Amino acid sequence: MKIGNRDPEAYRRRLEAKLEPNAIRATLGFAGLYQMTHEMIKVAVLDEVHEFYWRGIERGTTVYDESRYADDVLAKAPKDRFRASLLWLVEGDAITLDEADRLDDIYAHRHELSHELIKYIVDPDFEPDVELLTDALAILRAIRRFWTSVEKDIGSFEEFGDVDLDEVTPLSLAVLQMCIDAYLAGLPASE
Repeated sequence: MKIGNRDPEAYRRRLEAKLEPNAIRATLGFAGLYQMTHEMIKVAVLDEVHEFYWRGIERGTTVYDESRYADDVLAKAPKDRFRASLLWLVEGDAITLDEADRLDDIYAHRHELSHELIKYIVDPDFEPDVELLTDALAILRAIRRFWTSVEKDIGSFEEFGDVDLDEVTPLSLAVLQMCIDAYLAGLPASE
């Protein structure tokens, strides 16, 4: 007998599969990778854009050119420092406006994975969004490449000669890739 549009037996099988230890581990691992990626994006957007306006250290305190930061960055979206920083990165050709806008969906999914994780563990109708993670990783790589190009422009790589930016892997991305590889290695083989 069907209940609404659901076949109770098919739903039971989906629920049992969802509650298998391997499925739970996969969901928890995915949520962790998603959270790490999101936090790395926040650092690359908020902290590093702000640090771009660093002037030096006076009396043991880091000094920023706050008025220039306010004019160049915060003025782009006065009520949203993250959005303002994204728009600054768009203006600097680090990412596209579409990528900046996509981060809204990526953030919303991070919020759900963090605050409603249990529904992704027990409800067969909810699965973490792999496409959003893929997009988040691509955007993070683009932003990291931009910051690497800034480092190259100020001479950080002079001792290495002509550096191909596509050959440089920041440590943060190398560690994230190690985590992704470990996650993928722990997934059960497809049947």
